[in-house]
Amino acid sequence: MSTAFHLDKNQQDLVARNLAVVHWVIHDYIHVNPVIPGLEHEDLFQEGCVWLCKAAITYCDNGGAQFPTYAKRVVRNGLFSYCSKVCEKSKKRSRLIIGEHGELAVDGEMLPFEVDDFDTQMSLVETLSLLEDSKQDYDGVARLGMEALTLKIKGMCVTDIAKLYQVPPSHVGAWISRATSKLRSDSRFLKSLL
Repeated sequence: MSTAFHLDKNQQDLVARNLAVVHWVIHDYIHVNPVIPGLEHEDLFQEGCVWLCKAAITYCDNGGAQFPTYAKRVVRNGLFSYCSKVCEKSKKRSRLIIGEHGELAVDGEMLPFEVDDFDTQMSLVETLSLLEDSKQDYDGVARLGMEALTLKIKGMCVTDIAKLYQVPPSHVGAWISRATSKLRSDSRFLKSLL
């Protein structure tokens, strides 16, 4: 959401004192799903803060509900609406899955693949080649995700990749999530799978 808010000092104080409301709404009512772009914790928290600001703007202290109670309801309803929109958008995207042998699948349909050593090795080589070719089109976190995906296909676990890059494993997971999100919407990459 790119809405600009103009909060007065009292409204800013309400928001600052009640940031925990966003945390608790996410914890109690929302399913964080880092696989779906937009449903990562950071995105949900940011969106929740937008709704917390809206709650501060619309709150009237006229003997009704206390602000945290009111804000919880506003944030919860706002995040439900947001999550619904994100899930609806994700249904329209292609899903990229990497199988245990490095084979690729799009929208849950495995690409033709028979398990024997030669086919497994060829599938791995093709997958690695596709990722290497696609990696050139990306930079930043998406590129790191491509590199992490490549290492994962080669047999490294996320914790080993994290040690290699000297970052927490959650960073590697976020990189891979960003890379797969980009690949799901990369029509050139998806065409090369077929």
